[in-house]
Amino acid sequence: MVNYGMAMGLDLLHRYSDEEIEELCRRNPLYEFERLPDGQLIVSPPMGWRGGSREVSLVAPLYTWNARAGAGGMVFGPSAGFTLPDGALLAADAAWLDAERLAMLRKLQPRDKFAPVCPTLALELASASDHAILLRRKIEIYVRNGANRAVLIDPERRVVEVSKPDALHVPWENPNELIVPLEALPGATEPFVLDLSELFSVV
Repeated sequence: MVNYGMAMGLDLLHRYSDEEIEELCRRNPLYEFERLPDGQLIVSPPMGWRGGSREVSLVAPLYTWNARAGAGGMVFGPSAGFTLPDGALLAADAAWLDAERLAMLRKLQPRDKFAPVCPTLALELASASDHAILLRRKIEIYVRNGANRAVLIDPERRVVEVSKPDALHVPWENPNELIVPLEALPGATEPFVLDLSELFSVV
């Protein structure tokens, strides 16, 4: 049993249910808890000021794009948890649900609980404390569970990797701008274009 300075200890051999993770979140609001398909618990401490600023620079343009071209979809920030078909419970730094998946979510989970659907688009930001292998595994989990695109952005190294069902971890050739095409965004009226210069300029 370990507690990492939390309000309740963690049994690392126990597979935590959604309800137990929700209780962990409630008692320890400064920490983020995720679960891999094999039951492994991921505990993330509060993000530093650079990471926090970069999260805003990621979520804000996605929100603006959705309001203009998302055709009824919804944007989620890093505190929203998604329970995926393989049992994983992950929280992307930014995520988007198309209108069809959003309607399914509202039908399956009308309360404010973890969302039992996979994001259509998931965006993950690497920070200095993140392990690249774990982040890539999360990206693969999103794609395996139905994400049309999952993107890993490493601002420190200025590296972007785009994953889709038929190709994982493909380096993005233009690191100054990310474009998610319409084919990956059901119902949207224009591609999602993310200017990476602001993410890369936080120093």
